[in-house]
Amino acid sequence: MPLYSADALILRTYKLGEADRIVVFLTRDRGKKRGVAKGARRTRSNFVGAL
Repeated sequence: MPLYSADALILRTYKLGEADRIVVFLTRDRGKKRGVAKGARRTRSNFVGAL
């Protein structure tokens, strides 16, 4: 799976298991995309303040 960078809006997040989160993004270039933020629901995660 290729890795790319883009500015995006977060449309929605879903809980996945105990520590993960599914994030739905909207980008200008690539449209609506989904991704998994591993460990995003842990208190010491770097994603906590970002999502």
